[in-house]
Amino acid sequence: MNNGLFFDNPWILLGMVIIIPLVLSDLLSPLRRRLRVKLPKPIRKKLFASRLFFYLFLAFLIVATAGPRWGEKQAKSEYRRAVDAVIAIDVSKSMLINDGDPSGTSETTRLKQGLTIVREAVNALPGMRFAVALSRNRGILAVPLTWDNSAVLAFLDTVDGSSLTGRGTNLEALLDAGAEAFQSAMPSNKVILLVSDGEALSGSIKNALAYCAQNNIAVTPILTGSEEGAPVPGSASGGAANGTENIISRRDAAAMRMAAGQTGGIFIDGNREDAANVLISHLRSLASETESQGSNKSTKERWLVFLVLAIAAYGLSKMCLLNVGGKNG
Repeated sequence: MNNGLFFDNPWILLGMVIIIPLVLSDLLSPLRRRLRVKLPKPIRKKLFASRLFFYLFLAFLIVATAGPRWGEKQAKSEYRRAVDAVIAIDVSKSMLINDGDPSGTSETTRLKQGLTIVREAVNALPGMRFAVALSRNRGILAVPLTWDNSAVLAFLDTVDGSSLTGRGTNLEALLDAGAEAFQSAMPSNKVILLVSDGEALSGSIKNALAYCAQNNIAVTPILTGSEEGAPVPGSASGGAANGTENIISRRDAAAMRMAAGQTGGIFIDGNREDAANVLISHLRSLASETESQGSNKSTKERWLVFLVLAIAAYGLSKMCLLNVGGKNG
């Protein structure tokens, strides 16, 4: 865009034509000329200056109304509002299974595996708002959206333990709690980071996904666990001696892929070594899309300049007539 002068409403400039007959009438009218000849020279000068400033007042006022613009301005980028992310954590018993390490060299639970990934994302994105939601048979918004990433990280540390886990998995309630965190008045890309093994014992995740899709909330699942599965801790206290069997929990990749596809998110396999980097790159890409909209250049509005000039010209036209009557009398 060039830096030249242009107007939002150029047709208003046609109002300039009203000044031409006023000037011609002032200069060519025989009656006005006879009156000027009879006046003292100092008064004639003041009247001429007063009329000149009045014509300038009309011209500046018309230009201001037409909306003049020139010069470039850089629109402010609002990166801090680009992405709002809610970390929705499944804290059911199955998330305590020790099959969260794809290499099999350590006893990392599914919960710890997911929390490690989202912690890295929070640390890497200090200009982004995060919230935390939990599901303990019902959804809980534990940390509202905040710029304070240290508070989010501190809370995530408290989640890393079996004391907060619930008995059942209700992903519908978890997603509903995460969706409630978003504020419609805040323009942003809305993302729910769903940390889960995908197993749902109650609720209907399809209902929650439909709501998210209708409200432009993308669900990005971070799937933990293994296809082989493992016994849920405490699922059979007596074991085979009492005729009971351990409940085997396996991750449900199909459900998590469906969640991403239905809402416009991406599926992240928590067993990948670069899972955290994939999540960080995805969130940054969403932020850069919104931020680039704010980098467009536009021209500055200049109507206020001409409005001030119009007021000044009008004031000068009146000042030129001060004491004219007294001197003439």
